[in-house]
Amino acid sequence: MSEPNLEAAPQAAGRGAVAPVWHTIVFIVVLLGFAFLQQLPRFAARAEQAPSRIPTYVLTIGYELFLLGYVWLLGLRPYRIPLRELIGGRWKRATDFWKDAGVAALFWIVVVLVIGALSVAMRFSGAKAASFLLPKTGTEVALWIPLAVTAGFCEELIFRGYLQRQFLALTGNVAAAIALQGIVFGAGHLYQGLKGVIVISLYGILFGILAVMRKSLRPGMMQHAGQDSISGIATYILSKYHVVYLLRL
Repeated sequence: MSEPNLEAAPQAAGRGAVAPVWHTIVFIVVLLGFAFLQQLPRFAARAEQAPSRIPTYVLTIGYELFLLGYVWLLGLRPYRIPLRELIGGRWKRATDFWKDAGVAALFWIVVVLVIGALSVAMRFSGAKAASFLLPKTGTEVALWIPLAVTAGFCEELIFRGYLQRQFLALTGNVAAAIALQGIVFGAGHLYQGLKGVIVISLYGILFGILAVMRKSLRPGMMQHAGQDSISGIATYILSKYHVVYLLRL
């Protein structure tokens, strides 16, 4: 992966706003408000003690789709911006898909090295911070996969597509746009604590850089959905057999 030219290689969608400023302000307020509720001790305790995580998964999928619907219906649609413009890229042949899959795999290695090193340095355990969300039964794993796929698609489109584009239009600076969307992304995971916010902010920034480099959200979506899916499955299998598992991001 070559180094990105952050000033000369914005996403293929361009530099213009895709929604009014008030739309972005409301989005951030709603996101941070929900993140604040999630980090309250009673929220995590209630989720941890619940007999099943399935209702939480269903509600989370609904929340992701709600945010995407808000971005599309009240933001992109009035501006006549199709979702495919934010996603960028196009698979015209099988080789295009496999090329993006290869980029996603390389990016996964970068994520493991960079985020893993930061997590170790900060003594942060993502698995512990998000333990109340991870699947513990086969049925929960079955619903965890569509949850991971939904998060991979929706969050990449919302943060690296919509929000990064909005911040680029407001600041006129690609690096600032990448950093700001990453910080908001991290803040949306406030339930994982301050260390979690820092680690996940960097995670979001890496995704932002990838989107700029590839001029597409497709590799990021593939990696995001794949990592979340596998981490949940691996956590379930390893914890079932009482094996010490790798930290989840």
